[in-house]
Amino acid sequence: MRRVLAAALAAAVIVTGCTTGSGRGAATPTPTVTATGPTAVQPLKVALPAIERFVEKERGLRFKHSVKVKLLGERAFVAKLRKGEGQPKPAEVEQLTATLAALGLISPRLDVVKAFRTAYDVGTLGFYDFKDKRLYVRGTRATPGVRAVLSHELTHALDDQWFGLRRPELRKDNQEKDLAFTALSEGDAERTRVAYEATLTKADRKIAQREEGDQSAPPHVPQVVLLLIAFPYIVGPRFVNTLFARGGTKEIDRAFRNPPVSSEQLIDFDSYFTHDAPKHVATPAADGVRVDHSDLGYIGLLLMLQKKLDQATAHAAVAGWGGDQYVTWRAGDHRWCLRDTVVTDYGFASQQLERALRQWVDRSNGRARLESTGARTTFVSCSS
Repeated sequence: MRRVLAAALAAAVIVTGCTTGSGRGAATPTPTVTATGPTAVQPLKVALPAIERFVEKERGLRFKHSVKVKLLGERAFVAKLRKGEGQPKPAEVEQLTATLAALGLISPRLDVVKAFRTAYDVGTLGFYDFKDKRLYVRGTRATPGVRAVLSHELTHALDDQWFGLRRPELRKDNQEKDLAFTALSEGDAERTRVAYEATLTKADRKIAQREEGDQSAPPHVPQVVLLLIAFPYIVGPRFVNTLFARGGTKEIDRAFRNPPVSSEQLIDFDSYFTHDAPKHVATPAADGVRVDHSDLGYIGLLLMLQKKLDQATAHAAVAGWGGDQYVTWRAGDHRWCLRDTVVTDYGFASQQLERALRQWVDRSNGRARLESTGARTTFVSCSS
C-alpha cells in the first residue's frame, strides 16, 4: 500500500470530476502518536483476528489459510522493501528512461531508479510479498493507522488466495494490462481499508490521519513518477466502487477473473462492461537501435499531452482513444526518440487528437513532429 502523495493528486485530475473516497495511506514511517483513547494501540495478536474477520465480511470471502504478519521499524521496513523490489536490469532502466525522456516527461539524465525508490521509500506503508505470502507493515505497534494498513494488505492476501495476484504474463508487450490489473487490486484493497477506517472511533480516526504524516512530494522526484505510482490508488477505488454498486462483491470477483485490460476501461466504465478492448496496432518502425516498444495507452497519452496543454484539451484528445503502439530508439548519447501510432474509435476523435497533437508539437521546441493523421495518427517525439 502506497501513500498517494498530495502533489500527485493536486496535479492529476486524471479523471475529470473524479472522486475516489480516500486516496490516503494509513501510517507514518515511524508512528509516534500518543494514544488518546482505550483502543488507540492494541496488541497485534488481539487486533489481527478482528481485522481478518472484518476483511472476510467486507469481501465476502474466507481466508483459505492464515497469513503471517510482520511489523517493522523504519530502517528494517525500507530494507525489506528494497530487497523485495530487487535490482532492475540495465535494459529495463534504459527502456523506462528512454520512453519517459522521449515524451518530455523527465530529464534524459535523471536517475530514474533513484527517483522511483525515493518515492516508494517515503510512500510505501505496507506490502504483501507474493513469494513468501507474508505481510510487512511499517510500524512497530498496532496503532489505528497500522491496523488500517493491515486491512488493505490482508485484502491483497485474500484476493491472492482466491484469484492469484501475481500475473507476470500481463507485462508481455502490453503495460496497460498490468497497470489495469494493479488498479483493480489496489482499488479493492482501498475499498476495504476505507470501510475499516469508518468503523474506528472518532478519536482513533484522528490518530490514523495524524499517523499518515506529511504527504508532500519528496524532493527531486519528477511529477510523472508520482503520478505513475499514484494512478492505481486514484482510479482503482472509483472503478471497484462502481463494480460493487453494480453487483456487490460477486462483481468484484468476476473482475478478478476477467480484469480490465486498459486504463481506458478503468476510466470509461462502459468500455469495460461492453468489452471494448483496445484495437491491435502494429509496432511502428524505429529510426535507430530499438530500445523499447509497447503501448502508451489512454493514460500515457494523457500524461504526455497534459505536460504542455490545458486539462480540457488533453482530455478531449484522448476521449476516443482506441489503441496505440510505440517504439523507442537511441538517437545519441543520453538522447532517445519515440514514434507512436494511435487509432481512434470514431472520426471526430481523430480530429480532436490531431488538433491537440498539433498544439503539442508547436510547444515542443522542435523536438516533435506529426507524421500522419486520420484513421491512424503517427507522431515522433525526441528527448532534448
